[in-house]
Amino acid sequence: MKNYSYKPTDENVLKLLKSDVIGRVQDIRQFMTLLANMEDDCYSIALNGEWGSGKTFFIKQIKLLLDAQNPCSSMDDESRKVALGTVNSKFKIPESYTTVYYDAWINDNHNDPILSLIYATISNNQSEFTPEKSRSLSDVVAALASTLSGHDISTLLQQIKGSDTFGDLKSENNTRNLIKDFIDHLIQEHGNRLIFFIDELDRCKPDYAIRFLERIKHYFDDNRVTFVFAVSLSQLQSTVKSYYGLEYNATRYLDKFFDLRISLRSIDLEAFISNQLNMGQHYIFDIVSIESAKYFKFSLRETERYGRMMKIASNAIEKHSRGFSEENAKLFASCYIVPIMLALQMYDIELYNKFMMGSEPAPMVNILLRPNVNLRVNWLLSSQETYDEETQIINRGEGQKPIPLSDRLIEVYTALFSKSVERGRRGITIGEMTFEYSTYRCIEEIASMLSPQSEYQFE
Repeated sequence: MKNYSYKPTDENVLKLLKSDVIGRVQDIRQFMTLLANMEDDCYSIALNGEWGSGKTFFIKQIKLLLDAQNPCSSMDDESRKVALGTVNSKFKIPESYTTVYYDAWINDNHNDPILSLIYATISNNQSEFTPEKSRSLSDVVAALASTLSGHDISTLLQQIKGSDTFGDLKSENNTRNLIKDFIDHLIQEHGNRLIFFIDELDRCKPDYAIRFLERIKHYFDDNRVTFVFAVSLSQLQSTVKSYYGLEYNATRYLDKFFDLRISLRSIDLEAFISNQLNMGQHYIFDIVSIESAKYFKFSLRETERYGRMMKIASNAIEKHSRGFSEENAKLFASCYIVPIMLALQMYDIELYNKFMMGSEPAPMVNILLRPNVNLRVNWLLSSQETYDEETQIINRGEGQKPIPLSDRLIEVYTALFSKSVERGRRGITIGEMTFEYSTYRCIEEIASMLSPQSEYQFE
């Protein structure tokens, strides 16, 4: 099965940067312009976005472009050429920025955040940390390590250095001077400014997240350093409250660490689903899928997951021939209602259960009435009925009161999900469709993704 989940690998970061299917290249340019204008002091930026909004891709794409412009980076020539070709020639990328990406979540078992960050810098190949260099960065880190208590990663440094560098704790001033020395050596090797991209701090254990913020603020106060934190501020505030107490002012606390807060714009879900997830074989089905993702405001990660489910479900839709009312009902329900069922499963399982029990028609009605859906209203009309598109009113013939299209959709919903359609009972005819127990079973099977017609190979 082809995996439509885009993990933030270097290959995928470069691929999405080149295609710009989520429409963020312009935001990346603006962010780098901001970085270039923050060179007079030590700045800390909070890039705010909820989980799954694509923050990791965003900061890794910025890092990629900065590395491409820095001749001292280890990027290969082909990737450098492709990366630089994604930005407008009139846009100037800041030069000689040394960049470090640090995933705080996978490192929150370390005792000391400073030593953990320094080790990440070394392991990211941002420094030539070798035993052969006398009075080089290796000696600086060896001395710095002896001032810290991160004993759980001492063996990692020992493998690089070749000897145990941990000893008695040194003074606080000595630690600060050693960190300055570390930054000096790092910038001398690779550039004129150091950018730390800190990711997933909002997922860390509260004690580690707090220690990270406080120790980094305390020791990395250097005018040549910028920190970019990719975080959900709402989650990080919850972390602060869980550590200091629910009554603690988490917003003011975080203001001590962040000089600037920037919110990441939402992605173009329609472009992402249509282009990146390669949906378009079942036109009605795909449009309803896109509108469902937009209606529930899915994040980038949620959209990826939803797209995988849609690919499986769309392959299971039977090619029902028009002309038989029961087959028309299956086709209508498969194309228009299955995408909503699957979206509800992801969005809120309790709301999904209510929907399937016949007590919550609102999501279906609201989505199918969205202008982009282009609902095939003629399937819903009998031979005596006409539809006024401008007013969305169904005229039912002489002597009968007109009804809104929304009411007719509720009739369809009731026919499918109420207990009136059960095994052995006569079907309910609405317009050109007859909804039977088999209709419900058909879409339930497709939505379960265990239909015999399901294909698990994506093209």
